[in-house]
Amino acid sequence: AMLVAVGCDMARQCHLDTCPTGIATQREDLRAKFTGTPEQVERFVLALAEDVRRELAAIGARSIGEVVGEARRFLRAAATGRTLDLAPLLRLPRWPADAARRADPERAREVVDRPPASPLERRLVEELRAGGSRVRDGLAITTADRSFGAELSGAMERGEIDARDGLIRLGLRGSAGQSFGAFTCAGVTLTLEGQANDYVGKGLGGGTIVLRPAAGASGGGAAPADPEVLVHRPEAQAIAGNVCLYGATAGRLHVVGRAGMRFAIRNSGAEAVVEGIGPHGCEYMTGGTVVVLGPIGANFGAGMTGGRAFLYDPAGRHAALLHTASVGAVRLAAAVHERSDGAALVADLRRLLEAHAEAGSPTAARLLAGGALPLGDFWLVEPVATAAASAATEPARSAAGS
Repeated sequence: AMLVAVGCDMARQCHLDTCPTGIATQREDLRAKFTGTPEQVERFVLALAEDVRRELAAIGARSIGEVVGEARRFLRAAATGRTLDLAPLLRLPRWPADAARRADPERAREVVDRPPASPLERRLVEELRAGGSRVRDGLAITTADRSFGAELSGAMERGEIDARDGLIRLGLRGSAGQSFGAFTCAGVTLTLEGQANDYVGKGLGGGTIVLRPAAGASGGGAAPADPEVLVHRPEAQAIAGNVCLYGATAGRLHVVGRAGMRFAIRNSGAEAVVEGIGPHGCEYMTGGTVVVLGPIGANFGAGMTGGRAFLYDPAGRHAALLHTASVGAVRLAAAVHERSDGAALVADLRRLLEAHAEAGSPTAARLLAGGALPLGDFWLVEPVATAAASAATEPARSAAGS
């Protein structure tokens, strides 16, 4: 509703970078059409508040705090023409909260119990505090386990779990809920065989996350229709949701399969290897390294100002999907020949591929099998400013050398 107040006409094109009213777009020609003002938002909020006051007055209440938890007192169903029995909804038990509690929502934390985001992780953290094993395998995870890794990392950062005696390595199986591996710190390695929901590795702070398909999984998404083929093609399976590595600062993510949209958005330092992603990859990225060994979606690199990406693309089809106002691409073979840091780029790519092969990727193992990497099949993608700076310094180095 707030966006409608400033001009949104609900064209449902937010993800296409073609917003006709200039709100959800990076195109300057469309942004010029935006006519919203702060006063429009102010009028909307005031009108909403006026409507709320009118409704409260109609039932004899002077504040929202008076009606919270009091549905049975204020809601009445019309007796005439009634076809539904609303008693289960309207005759709710009285809520034992005084007027001060209703008027101050912040006091809810004093009286409302909050279940753990991940019951499995809570149990593991308690065991680790008591000196339990730091290496576990075969742990069953479900979608009821959200932000798995965050509580463990918090306990380690607070010194409640001593990580000096060795790394913590957890092997899991199943389908993880949102934000698997969120904020995972250095010293923690999470390996999940199965699939994970959105926000894998959100805020990753130094840990390592490995996500690969469960043995015998039938795949999904854009993978081939034949299940027998899928068993032998983990790179064709969609096993991670959208917005992986959102705001990550360090660490590494291996996805032995494909992920969704906005992979590595706002990443500022983490590394990742993935075998296919949806649109808007590396959006607003400011640092780190991303290797994509499969297809990408449109608008790759939009708003990217730092870091780099390596795209495995022998046919050169990805060029049309790059956000060329933000990033530029060159064959890695050419970059190695023309740039003084070419050898370092290859070494960095090889290091990540070797780690990805160790994580269980047949694709990475195949690329490494010949010894020499097929540099002509990889593209180096960097922000326009970075690419321009590299191009400008090379002639200067050459002139100095001569």
